[in-house]
Amino acid sequence: MVTGMKGSNRKWGLFRYLVVPAFLLLFFSFTLSPSPFELPNPQDNGFHANPTVSFVGEASESPVQALIGAIRSATTFSNVSFNDADAKIWRSHNSCAARTELGPRYARKPHTKPLDPNPQWDLVLEEYAALHRTCMRSIGDITEFFRTGTATSSCKFLIMELGGVGLGNKVSLLTSAVLYAVLTQRVILINTWSLISSTMCEPFLGSSWLLDQRFPLPGRHGPESTFLGRLTGLEDPVWKSSRYFEKGVDATKRGKYVPTPSAMKVEFSDPEVTRFYCDTEQAFLAEATWLHFTGCLYFLPKLFAVPAFRPALEALFPDPSLTFTYLLRSLMLPRDNVWQQVKEHDIALFANVDTRVGIQVRFLYGRKVYFERASKRANKHVKQCISENNILPGAVREDERGIGSRTARSGQVIRVFVTSLHTALSEELLRMYDKQETTTGETVMVTQLTHRGKQGFGSDDDVMAMIEILLLSFVDKLLITPLSTFGGLAQAYGAIIPWFVEMKKNSVSCTRAQTPDLCYQMAYAYYDCPHERNIHRGKIQKTVPYIRQCLSVEESAGLQLVPSNLSSKWTSDL
Repeated sequence: MVTGMKGSNRKWGLFRYLVVPAFLLLFFSFTLSPSPFELPNPQDNGFHANPTVSFVGEASESPVQALIGAIRSATTFSNVSFNDADAKIWRSHNSCAARTELGPRYARKPHTKPLDPNPQWDLVLEEYAALHRTCMRSIGDITEFFRTGTATSSCKFLIMELGGVGLGNKVSLLTSAVLYAVLTQRVILINTWSLISSTMCEPFLGSSWLLDQRFPLPGRHGPESTFLGRLTGLEDPVWKSSRYFEKGVDATKRGKYVPTPSAMKVEFSDPEVTRFYCDTEQAFLAEATWLHFTGCLYFLPKLFAVPAFRPALEALFPDPSLTFTYLLRSLMLPRDNVWQQVKEHDIALFANVDTRVGIQVRFLYGRKVYFERASKRANKHVKQCISENNILPGAVREDERGIGSRTARSGQVIRVFVTSLHTALSEELLRMYDKQETTTGETVMVTQLTHRGKQGFGSDDDVMAMIEILLLSFVDKLLITPLSTFGGLAQAYGAIIPWFVEMKKNSVSCTRAQTPDLCYQMAYAYYDCPHERNIHRGKIQKTVPYIRQCLSVEESAGLQLVPSNLSSKWTSDL
């Protein structure tokens, strides 16, 4: 009994000295400090009651002219010079052969219409590069600029923090963020440990998008970095959350004074920050100097849902389903060492080949029993899909060899390029086609470059992923795994409408995609804009018909961009 009492007293002592003070600290911090949403209304330093999105121009201006004007106005404060000689020096230090060599690789595909030039997007990107360059060169030390809170510059920034995910997720999220940065005239910077620099070229002439490693990212200091802070949801004193921001918008609309946060953070994951896609919230966000994005989800499709953004986006990308393709081919270009490997593999795989077929299989299962079931189902469905859709010819049975009639395709060569962490599928296809005659007289060759067993997240893994993604994007016919951003990037780079291999059900083998665009997974299909009564709680597709729900084989809760005129498909039915 005495021992028990001692143990009980010890626990009570710990409780008194640790938990009780923490509780009291929290209690008094919430009760004694005035809420920022209940302060009297001074004359300045707070949210404006009715801000507007900056690039909504005059009625006489085209939406693209208005956007270009907004980008240019953000750089008028500075006299930073950058001439042809400077550009030549920069290019010599930032060589990117893929900038001119990638596009022609797609022009050779016989079944696909070449991507039309987009001079308006090129001009916008050129102006944005000037904004990026001017801001970074005039400010100099970005970390010191942030820490001192200097307000002498009109430059605003978007810090994109990437990490802990595969290349497909990083590139799809980053591309979405770049488009948002262009629309809102923000200088985008990415953390160095994202490993993007080991794979991709610098995209903006005369500037670098790599963030200073000393920069104080949110969650590294202050309440958020402590267990107690995370447990109680304490706000960072500098970087304010979406929840804090939305409360501030609501309070301002009620006539309350809310101090303007200089730094805001938005996470693109589940659950979605649904009010991000509203004009009111975007106008308030525009007042913050710093935005911080993190997460793992592609969100580009819902930028078209923002009323203020839509006119410029529709003018820049008349076929919305190709927006991601244009951005990838102009911004996400492989470094020279990566591109050289792509070209070497391209020659080895696809030279003197008549038809290129790509198959990407990814198992989203951890335990061995699930993997084995998924592998068998995937192999079965791939074979059914290629047969039912005439993607590959059938193999001639041994007792029928030599008696088949010749066809117009006799003697032609089909190369099947398989990407997977495992070899089960390529082994299955090799058993079917290796040294086998086919019903059309064509020769089918099967190749798989890597089989790492599990996904890696290092720079070497990203480089190899980029190589395989681009090789897949060069094919004529593509089968991919639903929800895999690896296969999705190949689909978008190549502007291909692929087949999705059904990985869960046995009722169908595959489903044809409706667009080259990726699926924004778990995206809310309705507007959540309480200060815009004309659209609040309305279905997004009703307002923007080319934003559709993803196919059920992907993620029926998701959204993606389809051609604005569905009668004209980008890729012909093969």
